[in-house]
Amino acid sequence: MAPRARSANRSAVLLLIASFVVAQLVFLAAPGVLESWNAQVFDQLLVFRATSPRFLPVYDNTIVHVDINNASLKEIGQFYLDRGHLARGVQNLGRLNVAAQAYDFVFAAPQTAAEDASLIRATAEAANAYFGVAFRLSDAVTPAGDDPAVTRYLTETAWRIRVDGDITHPGVPTGGSPLSTFPALAEAARGLGSLAISADADGVIRRFPLILRYGDAFYPSVPLRVMCDYLHVTSEHVRLRPGRSLTLERGGSAPDVTIPIDRDGYVRINFIGGWDRMTHVSFSDVYRASEDRDALDILRQELAGKIVVVADVSANSRDVGPVPTDREYPLSGLLANVMHSILTRSFLHELGVGRALAMDGLLIAAVWFLALRLRPVSFSAGVIGLAVAYLAIVILSFLYFQLLLHIVRPMLMLALALTSNVTYRFVVEERDKAFLRRTFEAYFPPKVVERIIANPDLIASAGERKELTILFSDIAGFTKRSSTLPPDQIQGFLNEYFEAMIDIVFRYEGTVDKFIGDGLMVFCGDPEHQPDHAVRCVRMAVDMQHKIREISARWEQRGDPPLNVRIGINTGVVVVGNLGSARRLSYTVLGSNVNLAARLEANAPVGGILISSRTNELLAGAVPTRPAGKISVKGLDEPVEVFVVVGMDEVE
Repeated sequence: MAPRARSANRSAVLLLIASFVVAQLVFLAAPGVLESWNAQVFDQLLVFRATSPRFLPVYDNTIVHVDINNASLKEIGQFYLDRGHLARGVQNLGRLNVAAQAYDFVFAAPQTAAEDASLIRATAEAANAYFGVAFRLSDAVTPAGDDPAVTRYLTETAWRIRVDGDITHPGVPTGGSPLSTFPALAEAARGLGSLAISADADGVIRRFPLILRYGDAFYPSVPLRVMCDYLHVTSEHVRLRPGRSLTLERGGSAPDVTIPIDRDGYVRINFIGGWDRMTHVSFSDVYRASEDRDALDILRQELAGKIVVVADVSANSRDVGPVPTDREYPLSGLLANVMHSILTRSFLHELGVGRALAMDGLLIAAVWFLALRLRPVSFSAGVIGLAVAYLAIVILSFLYFQLLLHIVRPMLMLALALTSNVTYRFVVEERDKAFLRRTFEAYFPPKVVERIIANPDLIASAGERKELTILFSDIAGFTKRSSTLPPDQIQGFLNEYFEAMIDIVFRYEGTVDKFIGDGLMVFCGDPEHQPDHAVRCVRMAVDMQHKIREISARWEQRGDPPLNVRIGINTGVVVVGNLGSARRLSYTVLGSNVNLAARLEANAPVGGILISSRTNELLAGAVPTRPAGKISVKGLDEPVEVFVVVGMDEVE
């Protein structure tokens, strides 16, 4: 590999590494912003999935909503429901044989004695009701509560699960300042669970803490507590791997349920659709069921064995918030969606840090591969295509495998890699164009130079074999004449002569190989292919001789000696390319056919043009010639047949 190529490759690698590092640093410096952007992309995918019949997740109707909505309140005839109304609902749901009834309520303190007693009695009779505890998600590590009885109850009922690692790990959410359902009702319930939620930096709720560290133990959320009982998993068989997973070990032949959690200890909520996606039953239907045995039987057929989520979703409720699928979403839907995911073992998975970095590394390696093999425009198209392909992988991974690949950081990295490499390559290309222009403007006409700059592949970096036509010219008697002239006059003669000759060469798009004293070497047919290179070269020679006669007449008029030139032309296969050493290259031709052209020039008549038989053959009469016999040439065993161009065989 040439030094310039090695240097360019090193620079490309350094720029790509820099793009990788900068993207990671930007992500570390502003995680909230970039994570929000990333999450918002997946919000749109969730919305798309929720509206697409092809990708809409399967709904297990074991999870059912029992809604206290405006219609329920109107039917019951109440502006709001007291605990007596709720007690009747708890009692009826128990009689309907539901598997569990999860209430999105915190009954923080006793109220009316009769209503409280009714609710406690109904709860104990049903034996499957779960109520809430409102924790403040914080860094607190000790239970805090105003009521010692509440604190004592929560401490006594906290879970002591199996933890693989340190319970103070950042991936274990911590709960403090609990606001709990009052102890008498809590003791009658099947259990309490946390209702704590936390929105992301942009205010959207996408994640849910399944379990909280509470003092030296843990407290489950309502969804986790309900599902553990439903799946017959005790707290001793809950295994936490902080920042990685929460496993419900079922034992026997029943498969374990492993729930992926993120580095903060939250599960990503796999919303199966909008609010209306699940089955909804009006609380008033449950409330009225005990008044009509037939209605009770019908409702029992619908709800028996179901897990119901009871919540106030009326206009009076403020328990709503923005989620990916809805800006005003009843938050009881979070409980239902989390339980549905556990029930169906359908979770959103995110790549760990190591795998995410490996994915970024693969993308950078692909960009490097493109950078080594493609020119800037193609490279840009290739990187854009790579970005589109990655986005397609992200979308398909989500839709088919529920895998969340990072989007923003890789896109930022690809954008940086594209921008830096295109800028660098533009600068290098402009520098190389200037180098090519300086190098080749002495060899080729301006139009050809521009074509070479636009397509450097026209110039063979190593020699290649081609059939070309080579021209040698030499001023007759100039060596003897120059011995009597001052150097500045010699220089003036040659400059005027060569300038006129080069103009003609460039007019025919010939290539100037070199100046040899007062001699000139030119070839046609390269770097651009010229099918008529022989005709072109001979006509160029004719124009040269006509111009030489004009120059000679002008010199004689001012008292200078006349100008007489011999020209020899041969066509044959030669080696052409940038030849020489690493320090000095020359675009030239080599081979025996070059030597033959030089010998023809030496044997050409003064003021004439002597060509080889191959050149004459390719002329095909385009330029008049006549045979000139055979001549012996040094280096060849056999004489060669030659021709002279008619009208250019002697000095006029």
